[in-house]
Amino acid sequence: MRYTKHSILSFFLFILGFSNYVFAQTPPTITAEGDQYYCPLSEINIATDFNIIDVDDNVEAVYIQISIGYVNGEDKLTLNGSHPNITLTPFNTSEGKLILTRNTSATIEDLANAVKDVVFESSSPTPSGEKHFSFTVSEANYLPSTGHYYEYIEDIGITWTDAKVAAETRNYYGLQGYLATITSPEEAQLSGEQAGGAGWIGGSDAETEETWKWVTGPEAGTVFWNGGINGSSPNYANWNANEPNQAGNEDYAHVTAPGVGNPGSWNDLSNIGNDSGDYQPKGYIVEYGGMPGDPTLDLSASTKITIPSINSINENTRCGVGTVTLSATATAGNVLWFDSETSTTPIHTGTSYTIPSLTTTTTYYVLASENGCTNGERKPVTATVNPLPDIEASLTFKNCDEDGNPDGFTDFNLNEVIPVITKNDASLDVTFYLSESDANSTTASPINPVPFNNNTTSTVYARVENSFSCYLVSTVDLEVSTTSLLSDFMEELTECDDDEVIDGFHSFDLTEATTVILSQLSSPESLTVHYFNTIVDAQLEQNEILPQNNYVNQTKDTEVLIVRVESETNGNCSEIGEYLTLTVNPIPEFEVDPTAMVCLNLSPITIETKNPKGDYSYEWFNENAESISNQSTAEISKGGTYTVIATSNLYNCESVSQTVTVTESDIPHITLNDITVVDDSENNSITINTANLGVGDYEFSLDDEFGIYQNEPFFEMVSPGIHTIYINDKNNCGTAQIEVSVMGFPKFFTPNNDGYNDTWTVQGLDTNFYISSLMYIFDRFGKILAVIDTAKQGWEGFFNGERLPASDYWYVVQLTDINGNIREKKGHFSLIR
Repeated sequence: MRYTKHSILSFFLFILGFSNYVFAQTPPTITAEGDQYYCPLSEINIATDFNIIDVDDNVEAVYIQISIGYVNGEDKLTLNGSHPNITLTPFNTSEGKLILTRNTSATIEDLANAVKDVVFESSSPTPSGEKHFSFTVSEANYLPSTGHYYEYIEDIGITWTDAKVAAETRNYYGLQGYLATITSPEEAQLSGEQAGGAGWIGGSDAETEETWKWVTGPEAGTVFWNGGINGSSPNYANWNANEPNQAGNEDYAHVTAPGVGNPGSWNDLSNIGNDSGDYQPKGYIVEYGGMPGDPTLDLSASTKITIPSINSINENTRCGVGTVTLSATATAGNVLWFDSETSTTPIHTGTSYTIPSLTTTTTYYVLASENGCTNGERKPVTATVNPLPDIEASLTFKNCDEDGNPDGFTDFNLNEVIPVITKNDASLDVTFYLSESDANSTTASPINPVPFNNNTTSTVYARVENSFSCYLVSTVDLEVSTTSLLSDFMEELTECDDDEVIDGFHSFDLTEATTVILSQLSSPESLTVHYFNTIVDAQLEQNEILPQNNYVNQTKDTEVLIVRVESETNGNCSEIGEYLTLTVNPIPEFEVDPTAMVCLNLSPITIETKNPKGDYSYEWFNENAESISNQSTAEISKGGTYTVIATSNLYNCESVSQTVTVTESDIPHITLNDITVVDDSENNSITINTANLGVGDYEFSLDDEFGIYQNEPFFEMVSPGIHTIYINDKNNCGTAQIEVSVMGFPKFFTPNNDGYNDTWTVQGLDTNFYISSLMYIFDRFGKILAVIDTAKQGWEGFFNGERLPASDYWYVVQLTDINGNIREKKGHFSLIR
């Protein structure tokens, strides 16, 4: 067993018989009277009478506490009057306590008289409930609802087990002490929030984890909590948020330190708690009372004040102007009625208030009052006046007798008259009945509005109800009329089938027929025209064709619609029947070749229409929308996009436009300026610049007009000499040709008169390309052997008439082309004999 200084001290106190409030003398007796009603924002004496009987004259002070219903920051106790022999300890706002102490010259009667002058006041304009005041002769708090006393004992660091022993060694005027057991909110507030400090109380789950019991006092063994943070109580518990959390063998209940969570709530701690801070035990709370053998004492007394309040209200609602009765009840006193929240003069007193001829929704305010008090919480009570629907009280609904039996009876669509009844208020709900009483009571089922035949009854009753469930009944008389249009009247609308698909269907603007139809009737300005697919739909005004300006016929090529003419003001039928034919005429259909080619160097081409499906006239247009032909053909001399439109001679319907895209081509145009020649090389080549050839699509051949053509304008490995380039338009616009010179300088010659290489000359020279050309021949010593015009002849290997020996010789060739450009070439060759 662990012994601490606290347990040893408590043990010796018990052995020696010491205790904190043990009097050898007779205990004093306190009596107090006062069960009153409080008027907010005023003062009231907390006791109408107060007495102390103290035979031994030991009572030094009276402790007065607001023990139930205390609101910190609003409620306070004050001593009024002059009491020179009484010392006032200022009101303790934390504990809700005021202390009166007599000095040596004061009598017990002086102390009692001072208590009588203590007043209560709340700063709240709307306090509520009850306030209980306890009177004791010591610092222990007294709770009237339990008759027990509660005392906080400061003892820094005391363990729970030592606190339990220490509490049980204490007594209060013979009442056995124990660690407090808290079983109600009032007890929790007085022993926790209003206590002098926070400390241990008598709860523990050390015996069974998460089964919290009271283990002290008369409640020992009573379970008050099952579980951890998310547990539940079978009676009452006041754990702080997220408690009990069992954070380290925490098996004992403790009132949480001020400023941590909810004031006066609990947390669980280990037996020793923390060494410092908010979770270090600072003491313990002792409860006195309820133990076996406790004496009966009159050491304390209590009084209370009650703030009357309204505990129920009954508001009321009506439809339209009329009488409304409201009611309210109070916990005490009278019910006062006011016309505003701040009015000081009541307009009525009593639990019920009847307002005659109320025209608009009005809020009144009720107050529970004792002794004429007009302060306190006022509760609103609203008398609601909901509007009645604005309707046509009665009207006549006409329909046309076009059901094939002219007997004065036909089907009606009662829904069509709803906009007239409701004045176009779509928020109203309308149902129809056979009698006015049924419409008022709704005990009978409403009739089906579509279709309804006037053979059943010629008068129906519409119950019109708004969103407030307020209603009125409208009387609807049903009448049947006959048509006045000529029996053979028929209007026709025609359209050409010029939409995206030629299928016999097209959109129509039915309003185009409306003017013609109305012109056949008298007073057309008050009539409207509606279109339907069937006679039944027209009679019942259902499935109307809308919108009227974009209707596509439902049957191919032609369709007859039902026309209904009715009054614009009330929807009554004026005319009904098959009065409109819709016809879709075909548009011309033909073909064209979508593309064509025109050679700019040849004659114009002819483009034409093909395979027409009817008798049409045509018109052709160029890209500038200019007409170029009104025949089925058109002559074209240049490229572009050409459009043709056909018009049917029977229906005057235009076709969808057809287009022919004409592409231009041309014979190529070539000059020597467009040709680049690389010669006197290991790989002679010819390149044609195509930029100036023309708009055609061209192919190329070298020296063979009818040979193989290539797409690339480039030839390589070309032998020296004069060559012909052929350029052909692939679109058959023609072939152009041009000669080019590819020069070459032979490496040797053999002047032996065999017909091969008998002279040395420059290959590929032509006066068409070079206007002058001179050739200088040298021996190896630089001696000029010959100066020759290469356009006329070559060198045969002679000098001054004598044959020269086989050897290497040198040359300089100077050329001037047709553009005046000078070209010089130097080299050597071999003479072989």
